[in-house]
This record gives sequence, structure tokens and C-alpha cells, in this order.
Amino acid sequence: MKRLFAGLLTLAMIAGLAGQPGTANAATPFPTLNFDNGVIPSYVTGSNATLQIVTNTTGSKALKVNYAVADFPSVKFAPATPWSVGSGNAIAFELTNASNKDITFYLRVDDSAQADGVKDSIVSQAVAKAGTTNQYFLSLNSAVLDLGMRFLPPNPAGLQMGYAWGDKSIDPANVVSLQFFQMYPSTATALVIDNLRVIQDPNSNLSYLNGIVDKYGQYSGASWSEKINSDQDLLNDKAEEALALNGSQPIATSQYGGWKNGPKLQATGRFRVAQYGGKWTLVDPEGYLFFSTGVDVVRLDDMHTWISGRDAMFKDLPTKNSSLGEHFRYTTTVGSPPLGQTEGWLFNHYSANLERKYGTDYFNKWKDVSVARFKNWGFNSLGNWSEPTLFFGKGSQHKLAYVANGWTSWGTHTTIPSGEWGGVADPYDPQFTVSVNDMVQNQIVAYGVAQDPWLIGIYVDNEIPWGSPATTQSKYLLISNLLAMNAADSKSYAKRAMIAHLKTKYSNNIAALNAQWGTSFASFSAMDAPFKPAQISNGMLPDYSAMLKLLAKKYFNIVDAALTQALPNILYLGSRFAEWGISSEVQEAAAEYVDVVSYNVYKESVNGHSWMDIAALNKPAIVGEFAFGSNDRGMFGTGPNSESAASSQQDRASKFTNYMNAALQNPYFVGAHWFQYVDEPLLGRHWDGENYNLGFVDVADVPYAPLVNAAKTVHAQAYATRFGSTGNTKISFEASENLSLISAYNQATIQYVSQGATDGVRAMKVNVGTLDTVYAGVEFKPASPWNLGAAPSITADVTNPTALPIQLRCNVLDNNGQLRTFYFTVNANASRTITLGSFGASPAQTSGADGYWGATNGLSTAQIKSISFYLWEDAPKSGNSFIMDHLLISK
Repeated sequence: MKRLFAGLLTLAMIAGLAGQPGTANAATPFPTLNFDNGVIPSYVTGSNATLQIVTNTTGSKALKVNYAVADFPSVKFAPATPWSVGSGNAIAFELTNASNKDITFYLRVDDSAQADGVKDSIVSQAVAKAGTTNQYFLSLNSAVLDLGMRFLPPNPAGLQMGYAWGDKSIDPANVVSLQFFQMYPSTATALVIDNLRVIQDPNSNLSYLNGIVDKYGQYSGASWSEKINSDQDLLNDKAEEALALNGSQPIATSQYGGWKNGPKLQATGRFRVAQYGGKWTLVDPEGYLFFSTGVDVVRLDDMHTWISGRDAMFKDLPTKNSSLGEHFRYTTTVGSPPLGQTEGWLFNHYSANLERKYGTDYFNKWKDVSVARFKNWGFNSLGNWSEPTLFFGKGSQHKLAYVANGWTSWGTHTTIPSGEWGGVADPYDPQFTVSVNDMVQNQIVAYGVAQDPWLIGIYVDNEIPWGSPATTQSKYLLISNLLAMNAADSKSYAKRAMIAHLKTKYSNNIAALNAQWGTSFASFSAMDAPFKPAQISNGMLPDYSAMLKLLAKKYFNIVDAALTQALPNILYLGSRFAEWGISSEVQEAAAEYVDVVSYNVYKESVNGHSWMDIAALNKPAIVGEFAFGSNDRGMFGTGPNSESAASSQQDRASKFTNYMNAALQNPYFVGAHWFQYVDEPLLGRHWDGENYNLGFVDVADVPYAPLVNAAKTVHAQAYATRFGSTGNTKISFEASENLSLISAYNQATIQYVSQGATDGVRAMKVNVGTLDTVYAGVEFKPASPWNLGAAPSITADVTNPTALPIQLRCNVLDNNGQLRTFYFTVNANASRTITLGSFGASPAQTSGADGYWGATNGLSTAQIKSISFYLWEDAPKSGNSFIMDHLLISK
């Protein structure tokens, strides 16, 4: 996720979000806009949005904004004369979301003609719940905008807009424009706006915020069934969960978490990538196919929130000298602190709850419980930003694969201004190579990962702001800023390298460059001076594109070389591209050096996004971050955009399922990691104020049951979803296996017994009930059809536990509705192995003790829909039960 929103300069480069022409006119009072006259004022315009007057839910006329699929579709209110908010100091409006999905929307207010979306602008955000009409307001009180949280708590006066980025203090007497916009919507949406007006600031009295956080870090203003109300509740949860975490997993895996019952490729002792069945896949050290599913941020450090300046908002904090005092921390490292703080006290409610729950050794016990949870929930990996001291180099201890990561930004090399939340490393600075080598040694190798086969691969850096593809100006902003430097400056390494590149390309002929660019440089030396044209001309574009790719290639080349030297045969997983900071040039550059291209994709699906050029790259890809959040269980924030917003916890689970299935079915993705393990603090992370409901567990360490159940189901079916059950499926009926594909029908019942077990300690006993009334048995039905290939075989060990012989029948059904019935005789109190091997075109074979009939034209073995076992009931000459083990459905 973006580490800071501040600096989204892209907004200023999009026509619909640009600042307004200057005006010398005196401000006029902010009007009330209710659209009752049915007219859209001339100063109200849409950018990638159409406007119309409609009748709203209260029967009055209102402005409907139809947002198109674009980067920043918007509606802008830009009066000829600036508006003055006056003494009210808050802007209010009514907003309707008639759709069936929640929508995150943004309100930008500019107080200057030079506003750029960051400077002289404030950008706020809120969620419009599906099917609702609500009153919203934006307080221009800088103290409220500076409360240290992205999404604000409910206010008695209505829903309030939370600070997102930009200036926290603007001139309310000079409002140049207002803009309601969305960020990167993947589908067209619509909002209805009415009664835009000024009100008296409801936040002139902040007493409603007193005590909104309870002893456990939860919202005190709401109740829910899973809410922790006492220390005993924590202990009860611990005991209950201990019974549930019995070591079972949704699917049988290899020791490294790979698909144990799937195809086995060459074992290399390390994770690698390969193509199988037309799809990219990770391959574990033993050679098993591996789709990486993981959770990010398995650590405690990000769970601190600011106390200083906000003390009254917290109930029942422990004292600093109490047994829970260690969960306080004093910091002088300031990102975006509240209320102008430059240093102060933080508190970690999550770790305090862990100590209440697990005792003084909570850190290690939490680690062990977390690993047990991940396995029980079906995750086979630890995602990015896991605690290095707990997990790096310790794969054999936890029996859980993981990724490692490092930051080059900790180095002392030169950076190039990006206009976004951070600069971009200048890879031409010799110090950058030093920084990279130091990073590899100190942040990764030092933890002992070099000899750890459980290490999947390594991310380096995160969401580098290479430039937004939204416009030409934003896409090549990095190159524009680079050329705006003075090459004579000793730190202008990249600019000197680019001039050398241009000199070579144009064969030292400055006239040729001038003809292409439409410039008048006297010589290539004249390019040493700062150069930044108002617009990038069409003639410049090919060279700007080539320079951006050169810059990126240099970066990825240096990082790849350092990783290859220190950690040979370890996958380089890239730098986790974000939609707002990536282009095709950079992706192509990365693809030359990384083993897997990584993306953070906060969308409803991984499919259908033009900014990801995965097919053109023909490289494996991995999702480094995705998540969905809701505000239905005591949290305020739903995530960074509309597509990450869910209407409920059950909706989070549904969105998780749809997202994962899309990734599993995409031939390029080899994994997807959820951001993050624990909800962000209710009043915001201490360093940037994010306060989203993104966790698999909440601040009291209570798992979100719908999300957990969805994960178990998805992971149980993951390889069937991806490969269509290609390869072997072995069912041993053990407690650790996912047996959800088995169901009894009619009168049949299932027991798991030790008798007849030939593979492990359990077998399946089927009792068919009263004979000669109705056929009863068990059905095996995969999530997607089994592909058994051209020479299929189905075998099983069968025991007859009765004193009478039985005839076991098996129906094999394909997706075309063709059915073949096989039958086998098993003597009384005897065992045998049965084999189904005849699936091609054939007449019935019914002359012996074993045989088959049906589907004379053969079965489609690439599309086996189900397999059923039952008894031919010939009372009183037949037994009424059978036992089965070691069912092997093989290719």
C-alpha cells in the first residue's frame, strides 16, 4: 500500500483536476447549491464524467455524476469568483449512492490558482455505503484535519470527510474550486450530490471524541458479538481457538507447502518458476507445484498509534510503569503525526492484548499461534514485511515458506525527485551500488537466509514512483525532473548519463536532436543547464520513453547483480509495482532482470487492468498486496479506494474468494498475498494515519470468521481451480485432509474408522442403510472437473466388513453427461484393490465378476465431473457397508 499519500502530484496533471486560472476578484459567500431549478451551473463541469439533473430520494432535484472508467474521473465546481466559507468553517452536502456496492470518494478543495492537488489543496475521503443517502461534511478546522487518522469516527452531525493528503490548513475565504472525484475505478459508477452548502463546524466542540477507544483498542461507540469486554474474554478465546487449531490443513501439502497430490517436476532444493499446463507456477524445493498464498505484515511494530495530543480519546490506558507499560513507546521519528506533534508517546493495543491473552512470553506464543493459524487457514507462505528476527532463516523451525525484503532507500545515494511520496534512487550514482550491496548483506543475508530452502524469493523496495501512466506529463515526470537538474552539479549522475545516451543516439549531431525535439540547443554541452519545457512535445516522446527505460534497467540490473552474487538461485521478486507509479517502459525493463514481476493490486480482480502489461512481458507475476475492508464491525476505514471497500465482513469474504479465484485462473500469477495480518489501529498507524479494516484478525486478536472460512475453502480448491485437477488426486481420509468434496446421498452415512486403513490411520466406512429400497452411497465431486489425461486410472483399497459378499458399483460422470458404471465383487470379510481403467469407446463388459457398462462412445477424461460409489442391494444376500482407503485418481 502507498506508504504516504502526500505528494500525489499526478492529480495536478489531469485536466479535470487542474488548478484554476488566477483571479483578482474578491470572494463571494459560499452559495447553497440544491439544483432545484433543474439547471447545471456553467461553472460545474465533468472530466471523464457526465452530469445530469435527476430527482433524488427525497423528491427534490439533484446533480447526478456518472463517473467513467478512468484514472481520476471528477466533477468540478469552479466559480468565476472565489467563494468564502465565512464563519461556518465547514462544507456540507448530501450524497446518494444508489448502487449495490460501497464507493470510496474524494473531495478536493483548492484555495489558490496555483493549487496542484497537494500544495494549496486539501484532499479528503469518505465511503458512500451502497443504497444510502447521507449527509457529509468537511471540517476546515486544521485541528480536526490533523487528528492523525485517514477515516474519522462518526459525528453526531453526520458523516465526516477524513484527511487524505495535501495541506491541512487552507484559506476558507478563498475557495477557488471543489472537486468530487474517484481514484482508478475499474467500473463505471454514479453518485448523486445535492444541497452543497456551508454549515457551522460540528467539530467546534471535539468532546464527542472523548473515550472513543476502549481499553482493548476497540471502538467504544458500537457493539458486536465478537467484541472483547474483559480479560477473561481473551482467555476464553485462547482456549476455544486452541481446540480448533488441531494441526489440520485444508489440503495435503509437501513439506514446503506445495501440491502434494499434483504433478512432481524436477527437484532443485530451491523454489523456482516454471510453466506447467500453459500456466506459470512456482515449484517448491521438492519439485511440487506451488501457488503462493500468504499474509503480509506478520509483525507487531506497525500496530502503534499516537497517544500524545490525543490522550482524551483513549479509555483505561495502563500507566507507563505498570506491567503493560512496555507497550508504550516514545518516538522522535515523525511521519504524519497528529496535531502538529514532533515527538511523543505511542501505544500498541494489539501487543498489550497479546500479553493479556498469552502472558509475558506473548511474543513467542503469538508467533506459534499465528503460524498454526496460517496453516489451518490454508496459507502456505508468509508475505512481505514479516518480522525478520522471527522468520528469516528459520523456515525449518516453522515449516512455512516466506519471502524476504530489503530497502535501498536506507542508503546514502542520490535520489531523483519524483513528485510523489518519495524520490527515486539515482542508479548511476556509484554509491547506489554500495547501498544495494549493504542492503543485501545487512537486511537479508545477515538473518541466515542463504541456506534456507524455505525462502521463496526477495522483494527489494516497494511501490517506487516511476511515474503515473495517467498523462504524458505524469508518466515522464521523473525524466522531466532529471533533465531539470544542472549536469554540472556533482550529484547529477543520471542527467549526465542521459546526455551521453542522447549524444550517442544522435551521433553527436545536436541539429538532429533539435529537429526531433523542436529545440534550439547550441550543443550537447548546452543541455547541461536545467531544461524543463512546459509540455513534452510529440518529438520528445520516443527519447523520454527510452530514457525512462534506461533508468529503470540500470536500477534493476544493479539490484539483480547484487542478489545473484550474494544469493544465487534465489528468486528476485521485483519491487511491487503500484498503479499510480508504473509504466510499460519500467515493466519491460524489470522483466529483463527479475524472476517474477510483482504488483500491488487493490482491485476487485487481477484481470482487466491496462496498466499491468503481464501478457506482453510473458513473465510470471505475483500480487504483493491486496485487501478488502468494511466499517461494519467497529472500524472507520475501508481501504485506499472504492474497489477495496466491502459492505460487510461477509462481503469481504466474498470479495476475497472472487479475487483469489481470478488470480488462480490467470495463467501468469504464481501467488497472491493479502495485506495484512492485523487490522490497522483504530485511530491510525503512528507514521501515516492509515486506519483500515484490512486484517484477518482484529486489534483484540479475534479472527474474522467469514474471511477465515473463505480462505479455507479457496485454499482447499486452489489447485483444482488453477489446473483443473490435472495430475494425481490421492484421498487417504486422514483428519488433516480437506474432505469437503465428499458427500453421502440418500440413506448413506459416513464414518472414519481404523479398520481397513491401508494408507495412514483412517479409512472411510460407508453404511448404505436398508437394502432394496433406494441406492445410497457417496459422491466425490471436485470444485472443477478432474482432468485425467489420455491414460487415466482410478484405484482404491476396498474392505468388506460384513459376513456377506458385496458388489461395489462406481458411477463415473463427465461434464457432457456421459455416465459409465463399473462394478466389483468383494468377498465377505475380505479386502482388495479395485482399478477403473477403461474409459474409452467400448461396448458393455458384464460377463465377469467385475465389469462395466454405459457411455459406449467413451468418457471425456479431461472433464470428469464426479465419481460415486454405492452397493448393489440384493437382500438378504449382500452386505450393507464397505470401507475404502487410498483412493487414487491419477493421470
